[in-house]
Amino acid sequence: MRFLMMSVAVPTLFLGFQSSAYAEWPFDGFPCCPFSDATLKTNVQPLTGATQKLLQIQGVTFNWKEGGREDIGVIAQEVKKVYPQLVREDTAHMRVDYEKLVAPLIESVREMDARIKQLETANTTHAR
Repeated sequence: MRFLMMSVAVPTLFLGFQSSAYAEWPFDGFPCCPFSDATLKTNVQPLTGATQKLLQIQGVTFNWKEGGREDIGVIAQEVKKVYPQLVREDTAHMRVDYEKLVAPLIESVREMDARIKQLETANTTHAR
C-alpha cells in the first residue's frame, strides 16, 4: 500500500541578526524579503547624497584565502566608512548586508536621472 505525502510550503517568521525580520520559505532554505512595511518604521527620512557616498565604495574582484575561489564584491571596511548600518561585525570579521545596498543604488539612479534631465534642459536651451 502506498501513501501519498503532501507538503505545504508555509512562510514562517525568522527573526534575524540585528532585529531584522524575514519571511523564510522552507523550500529554499534562505531568508527572503526583509519586512519593509511602513507601519513597522518610524522617523523615515530620504537618503541624500547617495551617488557621492557610493563612489567611495569600490567594487572588486578577489580570491578567497580559503579555497582560492574567485568572487566579486566590496570591502566591508570601506562600506563601514560610508554606510556603517550595512556592516555586521562578529569577533573576527565584518560582513556587508548587500541587500540593503539597493536603497542607496535606487537613490543614486534618481540623483543621476535628475542631473541628466538638468543637462538635457540646459543643452536644449543653449541650442536655440
